[in-house]
Formats: sequence, structure tokens, C-alpha cells
Amino acid sequence: MNKKVFPFVMPLIFVLIICYTLLKMYNEHFSFQHYFTMFIGMAFFFIGIYSYVQKPNSIVVQHFLALMFISGLAIALSTPSSWNIKPAKELEVIVVSFAPYILMKFFEHFPSSTKPTFFRQVRMITLLIAIFATLIYFLIGIRHDVIVSTIVRPFIVANMVLSLLSCIVIFYLHLRSNSDKIKNQMYLLIAGLILSFAPVVILSLIPDVFFSFSGVPFHYSLSSIIIFPMTLSYLLTKQEIVDFREIFRKISFQLLAVILSLVAFNLLLSMFYNFNLKSAILMNTLLICTFVVCDLIHKGLEPLKMKKWHLKNQEIQKEKLLILQQLLNGKHLEYCAKLIADLIHKTIDVSGVCLIWKNDNIPMVLHKTGVFLHFNDAELLTCVHQSCHPEKMNINGKNFFFYPMNMEDVTIGWVIIGEKTNATVFEKEEIKLIEKIRTDATELFSSSKSLQQIEKQLKETMKESQDYKQFHLLLINEQEEEKKKLSVFLHDEVLQNLILLFNKLELLSKNKKMDNGVFEDIKESLRNSIFEIREMCHELYPVIVEDLGLEKSLYSLKRKCQTNHNVTIEIDYNTNLRVIPASLSIQVFRMIKELVYNAIKHSSSKKVFVSVVETNNFLNIKVKDHGIGFKVPNRLSELSQNNHLGLITIQKRVNQFKGTLDIQSEPGAGTCVSITLPIDGDGTNENQSITSGRPFISDARDSTIVRK
Repeated sequence: MNKKVFPFVMPLIFVLIICYTLLKMYNEHFSFQHYFTMFIGMAFFFIGIYSYVQKPNSIVVQHFLALMFISGLAIALSTPSSWNIKPAKELEVIVVSFAPYILMKFFEHFPSSTKPTFFRQVRMITLLIAIFATLIYFLIGIRHDVIVSTIVRPFIVANMVLSLLSCIVIFYLHLRSNSDKIKNQMYLLIAGLILSFAPVVILSLIPDVFFSFSGVPFHYSLSSIIIFPMTLSYLLTKQEIVDFREIFRKISFQLLAVILSLVAFNLLLSMFYNFNLKSAILMNTLLICTFVVCDLIHKGLEPLKMKKWHLKNQEIQKEKLLILQQLLNGKHLEYCAKLIADLIHKTIDVSGVCLIWKNDNIPMVLHKTGVFLHFNDAELLTCVHQSCHPEKMNINGKNFFFYPMNMEDVTIGWVIIGEKTNATVFEKEEIKLIEKIRTDATELFSSSKSLQQIEKQLKETMKESQDYKQFHLLLINEQEEEKKKLSVFLHDEVLQNLILLFNKLELLSKNKKMDNGVFEDIKESLRNSIFEIREMCHELYPVIVEDLGLEKSLYSLKRKCQTNHNVTIEIDYNTNLRVIPASLSIQVFRMIKELVYNAIKHSSSKKVFVSVVETNNFLNIKVKDHGIGFKVPNRLSELSQNNHLGLITIQKRVNQFKGTLDIQSEPGAGTCVSITLPIDGDGTNENQSITSGRPFISDARDSTIVRK
């Protein structure tokens, strides 16, 4: 079936089945809980449709849509199947049997990495179990309920458990060999998987199938399963995710307290009252809701309680940054002292502020406000000499508070604050704010000269570094974006117009309105143009890498080269389950493709070896042939004279990713090109080597070749 038609046929089938079962149930059942599972199933399906609309061209999202369709159909049909409504029961057996296989098929593509052999083997086992359970049901079990309960259902449940355990194992393996971002995605995925399926399997399926015990009804336990598709859809459609480990660390004690409270509540309740399962579920749900409401009220009141001091602290931090910036911009200490005095007035309603600073051990008044404007500097400096520690002094009937600014037990200045305008004492929080302002002011003033020197050096260094990084990042991003735009234009506009013209010519030929010879010439020319444009689209932007990942793209390149050229390509790909970023994968694919075509074109070798291996957060790439080889020049720029422009292009790409390039070649001895790239973009090795029989080093910035 055409891929463009398939997603639209699935909703039609789903809606038809739902409508049919609803009409069938209408005359027999009317309770809302009977339709609860149908609503959950439809939610699954619409989550899949939403994700598909967001990224319709992604193979991962297409598999996710299939998984949501199968899962939603299985859930929606569970209630009518339990009442033997046809064909709901038969369809439920099919979709539930194959759901584990579809689940593992999805996780074979997500996340994009090489899966271990056991995962594919388990996937095939789930497929065989699904086929076996379906055949047993339709051949025997459809007429014998005993066969269903003793063979079919246990096999289906075991198949589900097997697939879930395999997925959890593969998640665990990813956690051991990936970046923090991928690990956080895996933590979120594992949590969503467990929270979704654990209540259904533990509370409903296992008691009913293996112990013949009526567990929690499905229409209660199934409500948790909606977490899984929402988690997957979030990961597939969003670029940023929450830090699950940090959130879990914050709420772990709260969760433990809630669980212990529920256990104690149920134990006490069982000692004094007799209640059934339905009542217990209702009461526990109400208790959990009470906990949630209390927590929300507490969190809502906490900001109100701390709002006053929180705003003042924010104001202090904001003004501190402003003062620091003024110091770094070369402002005089008097101006910065004015800003500090204004900050104190904004924070606390005082009658005045005075700041005194020692310049070459000579005290000087930097700034004064309020009541201090009525004092001359000599009077204030005299009072300062009488006060060496924070204390309260009375001058002309007014109270003042002296706070010395000390650095390594040496007084380098003073902050003098007048009493509050309402004549009340300072509160505890206000004293803390004053101490904080004094400490910050001491640090700012004492470090002003050092900060200016450091800032000057830092600006020069950062400007040089940022300019270099930004230039290369912008260059590579702009190149890829322009190539992508051109590829889309060629494919969606030019290519489609040529295909339309081709179809019109065929129509004219069929209607005998064109000479056959002329038609064949034009037809052949159009075919060649269509083929060349398609090849150019793939060359400009290798969308296969973005969609399928680096490994499958390399094997696609291998098949293409072996088909079109008399050459054998051997690939060794081992990234230890490490997910390679899409931007890096595209550049690596371009480099390998260029090197492989260079080997085919220039080396006359019948075999080319390609190796991609991840080691210690670095990607090691090697392309080797046993061809005629060449003499590597002392300077890489000299390669342009020998028609080796591809190697120069590769060197530029390697430089952009702060990697290393090593070329070893001798006439008659073949060529081996080795590239090492940091996976997370934080590599520190900026040297490259070019070798012609003996080791050389090429600097990543000027490409100058120097002997070791």
C-alpha cells in the first residue's frame, strides 16, 4: 500500500470498527464504564495521529503510529470482546497477539542506534508466539473456551511480559553508553513504560490468568496506560525534555510519605471496618486527591509568604550585577557607591546611607544620602575612627549603625545606615539583607581593579574564541540549510514538473499526436534529467541519514556502490549503542561518501574497507583501500594541484568539529584515511596529521604540515 495512503486508511478502519461495536452494544449496554476503554483506545490512536502530523516523513513516527493503532484497537475492543460481540473478540485476539511484536519493532528504530543481536532474536520470538496464539485461537480456541484460557491467553500475556522486559533491558544498555541527554530520555521512557503497563499487568492480567483471581477491573487499571503514548509522543515531537532524575530526586521523599500514609490508612481501616475492593479504591483515590490538594495549597501559599524577602533578594542580585557591570565598564567608585546606597534605600526604608572607602589607607566619603547630607565629611570621618565594629551610635540625637567592610581582617571601608523612618527596630530578615549588601559591596570595591584587568583579558579571549566558533557553526549550518532548501526545491518543484511533462508526452504518444522517434528521444532525455535531479537531491541533503541513522545509511551507500561499480565494500560499524547526533551523522556520512568515491575513482582497488567505531566519547572513522596510492605532499593545500580537492573539503569539515585527520599513503601501497571526531562537540585535540610513509602533523587552523 502506498505510504501516503496508508495513514489515511488506518483512521477509516479504526472509526468503522468503533462505530460498529458501539452500535452492536447500544441495545444491550448503556453504562458509561462500558465505553471507558473505547475512549482510552481512541486517545491512543489520536496521540499517534498528532505525532504523525507533526513529523509525517519520519520512519520512527510512522512505526509509532502503527503501534498506537494496534494498541488503541486492542484497548477499545477489550470490553465488547468480553461480551463476545463479533467481530470484536476475534480482532482483539489478533491485535493483542501482535502488539508486543509491533512494540519491539518500534524500539528497533527508536532511539536510532545499533541494537544487539538478542533484541532482534526476541522480536522474532514475539512474532512466532503471536502467530502461534492466533492460529491456535482460530483453529481450536474459537469453539473451546478452555483452550483460550489455558493456552492462548497465557501465551499472549507471556509475550507481552517478554517484550516489555526486552525493551527495559535495551533501555538499560543505552543508559550505560550515551550522553546525559539520551540517558535522561531513557529514564523518562522507562518511567512511562513502567507506570503505564505495571498496573494492567500486575493488578489485572496476572491475577486473572495465572491465579484465577478476579483482580482490579480493566476499566480502572487501563486508565494508567495512557501515560506511555503521551511519553513517547513528547519525546518524538519535542526537542527539549524535563530532567526526570532531578524531579524524581525532589519528590522521592514525598512519594514515600504518601505510600506509607496509604498503607497505614488501609491497615487501620481494615481493623475497624469491612469494605469491598470498590470502596477501597474510591477511598484511596479520595485520600490521594486530598494529598494533592494539600500539597498544591501549600505550594500556592509558600510564594506568598516568602514573596516580600524574595523580591528584596532579587533586587539585591540585580543591583549587584549592575554595579559590577559599572565597575567593569570603568565607572568611578563614587558612582558605584551611589548605586549601593540606592539599593539599600530600595531594600529597607531608612533615613539615610553613607559609604566611606579607604583610598591608599586614607578614608574618603564616596556617597551620602538623607540625614547624612546635613553632616560634613570631617564629622563623619571622626565618627568612623571611633567605631571599629558594627555598633549603634547616637549623633546629635539621631541613631546610626556602622558596618565596617573588612577584607582579610583589614578594614577597607564602612557602610553607615540611619535608623528606619518609622523609628522601629530592624527585623531579623532586614539585618540579613544589610549584611548581604555589606558583604557584596566589600567584594565589589576590593576587586574593582582586578576585575577590570580580568575583564579586559577575558573579553579579548572570548571574542577570539566566540568569533572562531560562531563563524564555523554558522558556516556549516548555513551550508546545510541552503543545501536542504535547494534539495526540496529540486524535488518538489523541478522534478515534479519534469514528471508531469513526461506524463503529458506519454499521453500525446498514446493519442498518436507525436512521432514515435521524437517521443523516444525526448523520453530518454527526460528520464536522464529526472535521474540526475534525484541524485542531486540526495547529494545536496542526505535525508536518509536524518531519518534512518548513520549505520543504515552507510549500508545503503554500500549497496549503491557495489551495484554501480565493480568494487566490494566492507563495513565495520560499532558505536556501543551510542546515539550519534543528527548533525554529526550527516557530516560523517558526507566524509565517508567522499572518501569511498575517491577510492573507487582514483585507487583502482577492488575492495574498500570502512570502519566506524566509538571509543571514549570519540568517533573513530577509517576508510582504507589497497590501490595504487599516492605521494602525500608536505602541505595539505598542495593536494589541490593533484585533483584531491575532496580531501581538502574533508579537512575543513574535520576542523569545524575540532577533530583530527590522518592520511597514510605511498605509491603502490594503498591509502588509509583516519578521522577522529568528538561526539558531543567538546573534543580538545586540534591537530591533524598527514602521513606519507612517516608521521606528520597538520595544525587544524592553518593546515601547515610539520614533522614530529
